[in-house]
Amino acid sequence: MLQKIHDKITGWIAAIVIGLIGVPFIFWGINVGFGTASYAAKVASSDWPWWKTSPKVSAEEVRRAYQNRMAEYQQQLRKDVPQEMRTELQENLLEAFVRNELLMQHATQLGYRVSDQQVMKAYEEIPQFQVDGKFSQEAAVRLLQAQGISPAAFEADQRRSLQISQLQNGLAVSAFVTPSEMTRARALEREQREASWMRIPAADFLAQSAPDDAAVNAYYEKNKANFMTPDTVALKYLELKVDDIAKDVKVTDEALTTYYESVKDRYVEPERRRGRHILIQVGSDAEDAAARKKAEDILAKVNSGGDFAKLAKEFSQDAGSAAQGGDLGWAERSFFVGPFADALFGMKPGEVRGPVRTQFGYHIIRLDETQSAKQKALEDVRGELEAEYRKQEAEKVFGERQEQLADKAFEHLDDIDAVAKEVSLPVQEIAEFTREGGGPLGRRDEVIAAIFDNNDVLNGQNSQPLELSPGDVVVVHVVSRREPTQKPLADVRAQIVEQLRQEGASSSARRLAAELAEKLRAGATSWSQVATERKLKTEGPKYVNRSEATLPIEVRNALFAALKPDSGPRYQSVPLGNGDAALLAFSGVRQDASAEAAQDQQNRERGMNARVGMREVSGYIKAVRADAKVTKNSKVFE
Repeated sequence: MLQKIHDKITGWIAAIVIGLIGVPFIFWGINVGFGTASYAAKVASSDWPWWKTSPKVSAEEVRRAYQNRMAEYQQQLRKDVPQEMRTELQENLLEAFVRNELLMQHATQLGYRVSDQQVMKAYEEIPQFQVDGKFSQEAAVRLLQAQGISPAAFEADQRRSLQISQLQNGLAVSAFVTPSEMTRARALEREQREASWMRIPAADFLAQSAPDDAAVNAYYEKNKANFMTPDTVALKYLELKVDDIAKDVKVTDEALTTYYESVKDRYVEPERRRGRHILIQVGSDAEDAAARKKAEDILAKVNSGGDFAKLAKEFSQDAGSAAQGGDLGWAERSFFVGPFADALFGMKPGEVRGPVRTQFGYHIIRLDETQSAKQKALEDVRGELEAEYRKQEAEKVFGERQEQLADKAFEHLDDIDAVAKEVSLPVQEIAEFTREGGGPLGRRDEVIAAIFDNNDVLNGQNSQPLELSPGDVVVVHVVSRREPTQKPLADVRAQIVEQLRQEGASSSARRLAAELAEKLRAGATSWSQVATERKLKTEGPKYVNRSEATLPIEVRNALFAALKPDSGPRYQSVPLGNGDAALLAFSGVRQDASAEAAQDQQNRERGMNARVGMREVSGYIKAVRADAKVTKNSKVFE
């Protein structure tokens, strides 16, 4: 199984893989990872034989997954991940591995199996293993090698995933929705509710919102972590671009001629023809005979000397060409559907054919002129070919120089200036680069992660070559670092005051909305009175559905979550996401009586069955987990 991939892990690739595997042993010994734990959890399903040792979840796999997820979080947050988030991630990640192991045990016990062919098919369909839409063995090897994963380990992981999917799919497809449930769901989804609403802007209360020094000081003390200077480094970097190499590629007439000969088939202008047609459309099978008879009558008129263009204007049902006497202009064969193209490109100028049947109907066709296929000369495409040739030759050199850059960056690990001399690249500098990026490198996630998530690079070692885009790589080197420090209150006071003013104004708007909603419910005021006294614009009343875009989403959600009104409108206040508040009056319910398309009904049924299937799977997993015997290693992340 996957023998070709296995065979690739030999020679220099094998040496790298062995080297990658060996690095952890240097630092941690045999027990790879954070501590001495050899397993993350012991997991046994309720049916697991008591005399057998409980299967173990690999500590190394859990730690690797944790490190990868942490790197993602750090890139997103652009700062260290808070401890509470780390703890939550550790718990959720370990629990996910436990549940996966349980599902695997149950899938095996229930007889689910995965063939080698299924594994290979899934393997070849992975987008990252494809080049131009087709599976590439070389791409797969490179990617697995870069991740430090052996083909055998990846194959085993694929097999486990497919086996678990079989179990989950088996549960999901067995779920179904009853007709009464479908009817109820349709009624709810198509229900319309009558609503009026008005917005109470927080901005109206900004003038009244003036935080005192005590509030500012308290906010600062509570949120000090949010007022830190950015983690900043000064960088030197080397950039290797294929476009720069292309500028130095010498293009001789002989080389360009040879290249032209190798690609000249691309520069053949295909044969073109200019014809006319008269189309008689066929609306249904029942109309076919009548349409053909009409086309034959028109053909007889053409053959009797009738003016083709005039007949096309009179009878053709092709709106695009009838007014032009059926003229289709100059076109290649590929422009036309098969039967039409076969006829037109099998005729001689002046010849008329028909009726020719296509999916559009019956055609009477006349060929007016032809243009033979023509080969473009080298001089006609010299500019395009020269640029293409330069790029192609540059890409060959680029691969060699990229490998040289990687070797020299590692050889002179602490000295990027020495690397620059060896690879003949200018040293470029960025005075301030943060987790938000900076300088000519901009905000590049791969560069930011390579710097701030790698202690070796932060401590002054060269990075490995980082691909900014195809044909553009950089090696970065941290010259100095300015770690985050606490900003003094004086520097952030204005920011805090504005934040507190906004929060105070929002609280005032929402408090007023709640008070007015209470008065409306008590009958102490009316909807129109509130609008008049507060000078608020009211919307509605109008019936809206669950996808109504004119209502703020918070108002719409509150409207369709509310209980149906009894004798009068239901009033409530609704906080809005932008800090404003809203008053909502819910006054009626009706059903959408319009007909529903069969496709919409089918889509709803599929969606409901999928949701029920997901609930079945979720319930099964919870039940399996509740009955299992699980021992977690509390030290796995230490």
